[in-house]
Amino acid sequence: MVKRAEQKYSNEKLTILWIGHQDRVNKLNDYANRNNIPDYLFDPDEVMSKKFGMTYGGGVVFINREGIVKSRIPKGVSPSTLESEINKIL
Repeated sequence: MVKRAEQKYSNEKLTILWIGHQDRVNKLNDYANRNNIPDYLFDPDEVMSKKFGMTYGGGVVFINREGIVKSRIPKGVSPSTLESEINKIL
């Protein structure tokens, strides 16, 4: 779902940064390979995760072009919510 959004909005310069924390790097590598994620940030000390308000598990942070966090969804984003939040930051 997130990868499709990245492709859909590629002309809008939407950037998606995948951040992994609370896992082992080999587990994250396996996940990235299975899901065709070309790059991600491994954040073992959770510096980036905490900066953007992610404390446990997966989630999505929406940051506009000025670098301002506009919203956070800690876990379980639906396709319609994802679309709505992306439109707010573009």
